[in-house]
Amino acid sequence: MQMTHVASKGLQRSMFGYFRQILSYKCDWNGKKLILADKYYPSTQRCSKCGHIKTGEEKVGLNGNLKYGTKHNEYICYECGNIMDRDENAVYNLLALIN
Repeated sequence: MQMTHVASKGLQRSMFGYFRQILSYKCDWNGKKLILADKYYPSTQRCSKCGHIKTGEEKVGLNGNLKYGTKHNEYICYECGNIMDRDENAVYNLLALIN
C-alpha cells in the first residue's frame, strides 16, 4: 500500500505526538521534568559563544550557505569567528536553554 505525500506527513506528525505523549508519561513516572524548546527557537542559527542569530542570507539551510560557501554541517559565526559542527552548536544552545 502506498501513501500520498500528504497522508505520510500526517502519519509522521501523529507519531511524533504519540512519542511526545509517551515521553511525557515516562518523565512523570520517573519524577523527571520534560523541557521542550519552542518550535521557532533558532538553535541551529544562534552562535553558542556570542549569541549572534543568523538572519536572511546568513542562514544555513539544507544546501549550506550559498552566499558564504559553507557546507550544511558546519557552523561559522560571522560575528565572533566561532567554527564548529552545526549539530554541536545546536546542542550547546539547547543546553543553555535549560539553564
